[in-house]
This record gives sequence, C-alpha cells and structure tokens, in this order.
Amino acid sequence: MITQLAGNGRVLLTLNDSGEWNDLFYPYPGQFQHLREMRLGLYDVDRSSFNWLRPGNGFLLEVPPSVVGSFPTSVWTGDGVTLSVEEIVHPNHDLVLRVLRFRSEARRRLRLFSYQSFKIAESLYQETAYLDPSTSSLVHYKRGFYFEFFGDPAFDAAVCGEHTLKGLKGSYVDAEDGRLEGRTIAHGAADSVLQWNLDLAPNAEATIRIFLAVGRGGAAVHALRDDVRARGPERFEAESKAYWRAWAARHLPERPDDLGEVAGRLGRESVLVLKLSAATNGSIIASPDTRSLVVGGDTYNYCWWRDGAYTSQAMDQYRLRELSARFLRFARACQSPDGSFVHRYFPDGEVGSTWHPPPFLQIDQTASVLSAAWHHLDRGGDPDVLLELWPMVKSAANFLTGFRDRVTGLPAPSFDLWEERRGVHTYSAAAVAHGLESAARIAEVLGKDTPSWRSAAEEVRVRTVQEMWDPSLSRFVRSLEPRDERIDASILLALDLGLLDPADPRYQGTVEITERRLWSKAVGGLARYEGDEYYGLENPWVVCTLWLAATHLTLGNRTRCRELIDWVVTHATTTGLLPEQVDARTGEQKSATPLVWSHATFLDLVDRYRRSANPT
Repeated sequence: MITQLAGNGRVLLTLNDSGEWNDLFYPYPGQFQHLREMRLGLYDVDRSSFNWLRPGNGFLLEVPPSVVGSFPTSVWTGDGVTLSVEEIVHPNHDLVLRVLRFRSEARRRLRLFSYQSFKIAESLYQETAYLDPSTSSLVHYKRGFYFEFFGDPAFDAAVCGEHTLKGLKGSYVDAEDGRLEGRTIAHGAADSVLQWNLDLAPNAEATIRIFLAVGRGGAAVHALRDDVRARGPERFEAESKAYWRAWAARHLPERPDDLGEVAGRLGRESVLVLKLSAATNGSIIASPDTRSLVVGGDTYNYCWWRDGAYTSQAMDQYRLRELSARFLRFARACQSPDGSFVHRYFPDGEVGSTWHPPPFLQIDQTASVLSAAWHHLDRGGDPDVLLELWPMVKSAANFLTGFRDRVTGLPAPSFDLWEERRGVHTYSAAAVAHGLESAARIAEVLGKDTPSWRSAAEEVRVRTVQEMWDPSLSRFVRSLEPRDERIDASILLALDLGLLDPADPRYQGTVEITERRLWSKAVGGLARYEGDEYYGLENPWVVCTLWLAATHLTLGNRTRCRELIDWVVTHATTTGLLPEQVDARTGEQKSATPLVWSHATFLDLVDRYRRSANPT
C-alpha cells in the first residue's frame, strides 16, 4: 500500500509500507509507471554480513509523522546503526533526490547498495542499462525515456545485469556477498546496482545523496546531471526544501478550532495529495495506486471528470486556483465535438480505456465540469479564465439541454456515477440540473446569452423529484429505465446539489432512511448502496460517509457531522492517506489508497464545517 508521496506535477514518486519506492510516474502523475523495484542494502565489512533494508530483515522501520513542508522519510534502525532516508522531488527540475544520513554507535565499515530495475514505459524488456565511468553515472533508457543515477559522493562501484528471463533473479544477488563483479552494460530485462563505501566514526553523521535525473532523451538528463554538479548537490536539496516551506506556509490550512489536531493534520495531508495528483497539463488522476491491476486488470491512474471536478472545487477552496484553472483547460482540450465528456482520459489527454459501449457516457461527468467551472468563478477565479473557457461551457450546456427524453424531460439513459448500470439515475439527473444552472450563472456573469439553460435546469430538477420520488416508499428510487429501488448514498449528494430544499420534510427523511439502511453496524461508515459487492459486501466508503455528514451539516446537526468527520479521520492510514473504502468486517483500508476524491470531499466538508461556525 502507498504510504507517502512526493512530486512536482511531472514526476510522482510513491513509497510503500516497506519504506521502498513503489511507483515512479513520468511525464505526468499516473503516466507512465516506470518502476519495477528499488531496494537498499547494507553490508558490514568486518562481520561479512548483509541485509536488505526491509522490515523484519534485521532492521526496524519507522515512518515519522509528517511535518508541514517535510518530505517522505523512513528511519531504519538495527545492529547499532541508524539510517534516515529522505525522498525529495525537486519542484522545477525532473530530479529525484534520496538523502541518506548514517549514524553508528561504534566505528563501522559499511557498504551501501542501491538496487534498481525498471519497466520503462510500463513494459519489461528492450531496455538498456550502462555505466559511464567518464561521468560516474549509470543510465537506464528505452524509447526516449532516460533515467540517470549519480551520487554525492560518487558511487564506488556499479554493475548492470538482467532479471526475469533466462532464469535470472536479478543483479541484486551480486551485492549479497559485499562485492560487485558484474558487467558495465546490459540490455533486455536490464537492472543495476550501485555501491558506496562508508567508514563511520562513532556517533558521527555521514551523508550520501543519490540523484536520479529523469527526462526525454539522453541530452536532457546529462545536462541536468552536469547542472547539479556545477551548482553543488546541496543546493538542490536546499532549493527543494525552501520551496516546500514557502508553499506550505501559503496553502496548507489551519484546523477549525473545534476539530482535533489529527483532523487538522489530515487536512494538510489532503491538500498535498491534491497538489501531487495534479499534472502540469491540468490532468488530475483519481489515484496513483496501481494495485487494482491485480483485481480488476486496470488502474485508477486516469482523469475522471467527476473526480477531477470535485477535486477542482476543493482546490478553489484551499487557494489552489491555478491548479483548478489548469484542470478546466485540460477539460476544454479533451471535450468531445458534441460538447460531452466521455468516460475517462489518460493523463496526457488521450481517451482512456472503458467498459461502456458507445457513446461511453456517464452524463453526470459532463455536468460536473460545468459545476466546477462556476465554482471556480464563484470562489474568486479570474473571469478571463471563464471567458477563455466559454466555448466549452456553451457546448457542454447545449449538449446537456439536448440529451433529454422529450416526454419526461429527464436526461436520457447513461451509466451511473458508480460506472456499473445504464439507466436514468437520480443523482445523474440532479447533477445535470446543477450543471445547467451553473452554466446559466456563468453566462450571466460574462454577459452572454443563456438560451434555455436555466429553464431546462429547473425542468430537470422538478421532473426528477416528480418521477424519482415514490410516495409508497416514502423515498427516492435509485433509477428508472430500468427501475431500481435500492437505497443509494449518491442520492445524498443529489440533495447537496439542490435537488430538494432542506426545509422539505423529504430531505430529512431521505437522510434518515439512507443512514439507517446503509450504515455499517460492525465498523461504522456508510456503504454505497444496498447489495454492493465491490471489494466486499457493503463496505463503507469515505465519500459516502462525508456526503452523509454534509447533509447533517445542512440540517444543522453539527454534532453528528463532527462524529462523521472523526470516523473518516480514524480510518485514514497512519501517514494521513484516505482510501476509497474500508472493509466492513475489519475496518482496514480497501481499494485505491489514496483516493483523491476522498481527500477532496474531506477538504470540502471541513471548509463548510468551519464556515458554518462563522457564517459571516
């Protein structure tokens, strides 16, 4: 499971719960994942003993609590040696820096080994790894992607080898006797090992910096390597830390007075997750987690318009408006000619994989982009940005206006927000009404004509209540065409989008029956819908629990809202990452972690909770 992240909008590095590199994405968060394995090892020269740094393998791992402006850090202790490893991604150079600080109780002669293997461009083989003695560097490359390692001090030895094919385990075995004796170049399923010799004085600190320059083409990474050496390796560490201290001081929020310190820390971690999941081109991935490849044959490393739109809105609320504006521009670039937004996109702007038949639509996603555009303007975004995006807004709103049944006035059938069923869904219809109203508001601010968007929005809202509310059940049905009467937590989100006035008794009744029927009696939290079997039976989801909290807040139930916030806080990982869902039996994190939508919804609710205490 991912425990920590570092990135700059092009490079995204994640660490796992063994303190090892888990993913290395480039040139955008979520695309491509180039890393196969990275590990560190220590060899005691005097004792002729070797250990790979892994929990339970002779060393203990501690991940210190994050501090504002800090970087992912792992601390290893064992056999009288303490090693802290700090992972840094430079803010404007595609440069990863590992700062390793050693301390020993007694004089020790050690050798540090760094093993690395890649799956460049997300495929094994056809790769080259080579040592360049003239520059004291080691390079892995394939198809224009280059990864160059060098150190401060320079490494003392290096080898290149192979793994996987021909019965080979990997060149890491060459390190386990404390001596590197392999080749200086390898191709195919290539890997490599670097070695540093250390002579540690008692209770004195020794530092090794391992640099990885990432780029498209050898010239780019070689130039970055030369720049680091010319300007001084320490400077790049100092620059990175200075930037993140300044960024944190301007963007990381203070906690509301009546929320605990843990909730405040989760809020700060959530803002960092939003930033690190956003690419320089505006894409926002759903999650950097790749474990779903094993379960579902695909990942969450895509930009969904719904997830991105809600994340964009949270960005506006936490002084990340430039990132929100980039997302809206990315949406404009990806919009279909008819004005719609299809299922999902790769971070580079190409259409992503889908299991929906043509036209690949979840209609709420098109509506969500419009809602995000209005939210950006309403929360202080530059009107020039919306003027630039006006053709996108107009095209999407016209599409939504026309994508309706002529008899009922409701949106035509499409897939639901859970991406499982085709029909006319209560939440999707509410999202369309909200999106059209948002487009009308943008038009008014910009002085544009609004065709029939506002009247269409009201018609969709009224018809949704008329058609979806079943008096005999005293609640909304989930969908029509086909009719589905199961309780679905997304109807809470529909309420939050204005489907009903909070003073309407049906509002509170919907909240009560949803909480009663979907609340997990074993571990707490709210499930998606009755009978949900994704990763378990009716697992509670973070976003669903937060939607419940939001409706309680709207009804004035601040105490219950606070209780639900606390539930979410207690189900984050120890490093402050929120999952998609938790196991209904054990309470353990399940599925994608971190899920960016979970973090965005948490931030949105905390902001609303804070403002509700000080309505002025």
